Amino acid sequence: MSIDHTLLALVVPLVLLQMALLIYGLYDLTRPGRRVRGDNPVIWALDIVFVDILGPILYLLVGRKEV
Repeated sequence: MSIDHTLLALVVPLVLLQMALLIYGLYDLTRPGRRVRGDNPVIWALDIVFVDILGPILYLLVGRKEV
């Protein structure tokens, strides 16, 4: 079984991007004093973890409340 290097070159950066967004999103969500829209950080944590790349992006764009 041979792995197509073109496919691998596309998948690896996407996986790294997804992991970076996931880690940063959860880090930002758990910062002391962080407020989120809807006042329910558990829902945003589930969104970040289970909605692939779009979950962290949604959180970072619309989920945070600036104080």
